[in-house]
Amino acid sequence: MTQQFAKTELPISVMVVEDEPLSKLLLSKSLSSAGFRVVGTATNGSDAMRIFREHKPQVALLDINLGDGPTGLDIAAALRKNSLHIGILFVTSLTDVRVLKPNLPHAPLTSAYINKAELSDISNLVEHVRKAFELANIDSTTSRKLVPLEITSEPFTDLQIELMRMISQGLSNAAIADARFTTVKSVENAISRLAKKLNIANDESSNQRVLIAKKFYKLGV
Repeated sequence: MTQQFAKTELPISVMVVEDEPLSKLLLSKSLSSAGFRVVGTATNGSDAMRIFREHKPQVALLDINLGDGPTGLDIAAALRKNSLHIGILFVTSLTDVRVLKPNLPHAPLTSAYINKAELSDISNLVEHVRKAFELANIDSTTSRKLVPLEITSEPFTDLQIELMRMISQGLSNAAIADARFTTVKSVENAISRLAKKLNIANDESSNQRVLIAKKFYKLGV
């Protein structure tokens, strides 16, 4: 991470929720060096809510994938339930949050997002923290006109993401059919359409299911 950058003019208080120790340390140090006040760091939902109750940070910087337990999206929903004006900034390497698990909550309306690949220049982080703070504090009339944040890779449907997940977990077509209350033939047709969308040939020279699983993995990297 770059060490030299302009200090922010806003004395914004921030909490960092990140389960990877090195990333959490680098983010905290970068924010402090930029002039933000880091009031606490957490690796899970319970610690994040404790820090929120004790310090009332103005911005929460959240990794989405926090391992077992609540995701950053779950924590964001809980934070906004308690405070309408806390800024939410998601920091993640995911290109599609649906790969984590099904039925995730949506990102709060006035959320910001930055990919971890963009953090080599700390000025990007500073800009996005400011953005998260400002979005959370705009008037309700303006906020209703905003487009909700979507961290998804089009053009996959929710059904296709779930199908990719089940294939990656090693489920047979019969097992997928049972789980989705449909027929094996319907599953075969759905896999065929998915493979076509992924530009994966259906021939004996390649393992179609392995290639689909690899595509699914890349969405989460």
